Parts: sequence; C-alpha cells; structure tokens
Amino acid sequence: MTEPVECALVDELPLKSLPDRYGVARSQIYNRINALGIVTVKRDRNKAYVTADQLALLDRIHELIQQDYTLEAAAVAILGQPTRQSHETPGQYLVHTPSPTLEQSHGATGQLEMLQALVAALAEPLHGRIANQQPPSAPPAPPNPLSRFEQLQAIANNNWRPSTSELADILGLSSLYGATFERYGFRFTRAGKNGAQSAWKVEKIHE
Repeated sequence: MTEPVECALVDELPLKSLPDRYGVARSQIYNRINALGIVTVKRDRNKAYVTADQLALLDRIHELIQQDYTLEAAAVAILGQPTRQSHETPGQYLVHTPSPTLEQSHGATGQLEMLQALVAALAEPLHGRIANQQPPSAPPAPPNPLSRFEQLQAIANNNWRPSTSELADILGLSSLYGATFERYGFRFTRAGKNGAQSAWKVEKIHE
C-alpha cells in the first residue's frame, strides 16, 4: 500500500510534486482535486500549488482510497456531499451553473402554458370513454426480503470470494470497512484480492 510521503510542514506544495507523493499518475491527482472541489493557487509563471489545508484533504482522500473506497465515496466521506466536477482544463475545478435570465424564464413559462393547453385538448375527447377504461394493472410484487440471505448462504456454501463492490451491493452498503465484520448472521473477512479490489470470505456464524 502506497502511503503519502512524510515531509516538513509547508504552506504550499507544487502540484507537479503530488504524483510522486502519492505514487499515482497525474491524471488521478486531477481527478481527486476535482472530487474535492479544490482550486489550486497559481503563481511563478502560472505554476500551480496546493495549500497546506488542501494537501491535508488530498492526504485524507488518498488514505480512504487505499482502504478500497471509490473516489466518489471517499469525497463524500470527507466533504459530506458530492462536489460537481469539471473535466475541462486542469486547474479550473469548480463548475458554477448560471441562473436563468429573465428572458429565458418567460420563454419557459410560455412553453409550459402551451404544453398544458395541448394536454387539455388531447384529454377532452377521452371524457366520454372513462367508463370503458380497464382497471389499472396491479403494482409489481415487492422484492424478496430473503434474497440477500440466499445470496450470502450460496456464497458461503460454494466458498466464493466476492469483491468489495459486489459484496457491498448485496449488503446494501456504499463501501466496506475493516479487515473483518459481521452482519445478518454472517462473518466477512478480507481474503486476498479480486482484481483491483479486495476479495472477501463469507462464513455463516453458528451459535
């Protein structure tokens, strides 16, 4: 597991030094900056820097990603809500949606009125056929509440090793934490790798 490089306390750090700090490609650094909504500092002929506070956020998101968090889940864990990202020129990371102009607002209102009039015109010939309408179809059956347990039992019986994302989906979680945990009468233990993610051993707990 790659850990951030320890260094002396600084006020700013050049953006170009971050790939070496975290041992990842520059594109991943830009993705993390986008996810955290960081706006870099430009100085020295437009060279980009991050402040000490921004560096602390980048250290934290790196740590969570090493714990099998997805980039989005790690950003939400740090910021509390997703940050809209820009995939344009590196260094411009915040995207602001402009408010509609007065002219646009009036245009949208006019279109809505036209749509309402059209719906009323189409619905008018149908008033005489209401009595002949078929009853609405029954709502779809609710999901099987035992499906999760059946999947977990099948995984345990066959000694399958699902990945972090696969097991989290079965359990209804956004991510998985720690080396081992228990839920729904099963014990889940990290057991090697499944592709780029951790693999998990699933065991039924016998009282």
